[in-house]
Amino acid sequence: MVGVDFTASNGNPRLPDSLHYIDPSGRPNVYQKAILEIGDVLQYYDPPKRFPAWGFGARPIDGPVSHCFNLNGSTYQPEVDGIQGIMSAYISALRNVSLAGPTLFGQLISTAMAIASQSLAENQHKYFILLIVTDGVVTDFQETIDAIIKASDFPISIIVVGVGGADFKEMEFLDPNKGEKLESSTGRVASRDMIQFAPMKDMHGTGISTLQSLLAEVPGQFMTYMRTRETQTDS
Repeated sequence: MVGVDFTASNGNPRLPDSLHYIDPSGRPNVYQKAILEIGDVLQYYDPPKRFPAWGFGARPIDGPVSHCFNLNGSTYQPEVDGIQGIMSAYISALRNVSLAGPTLFGQLISTAMAIASQSLAENQHKYFILLIVTDGVVTDFQETIDAIIKASDFPISIIVVGVGGADFKEMEFLDPNKGEKLESSTGRVASRDMIQFAPMKDMHGTGISTLQSLLAEVPGQFMTYMRTRETQTDS
């Protein structure tokens, strides 16, 4: 699962200084790099290699601003084939939406959680990973926290990668290793740790270790989820 930030702070995609600029030479932009670097590792854990891919923070043609739209332009089916399918849908979406804002994660996380919830209800024995690539600080803090805490009960982990030159200090609230326990608007805390955040710039130079550390958290999150499920089943 992939969610891509299409907010206006990324810059005009037609201009070379935009984070969404598609270089005619084929050199990937920072969004493509993040998806390729993490996706190339994760895709082998999903043999069918069919991935839901969404965008957020943009205005589709003749529509209002959407905070979770299918990258492939389909009304009902968000899945694409493989990493190259994500790349193709991403480039297509850039031609068919207007960048807008603000940066909201809540609806995206809730949509991904609904897929994980349905899979669980159907006894499919799947575990999902949602990769969110963003250039800015989330503005719907509480809605995002509420969605994360709900999602912690389902078979899903979330990896958030920050791209561009923004100060992502405020995003550390997403990483329980760096901040306090997340608490929902109703006072509930997450049932387990299942989200990490890192800036893309930390993935270069010393960065491979950062990428590895992001991915290294996932098996433990999966095992914690399985132990929790077993406890619930036994009780």
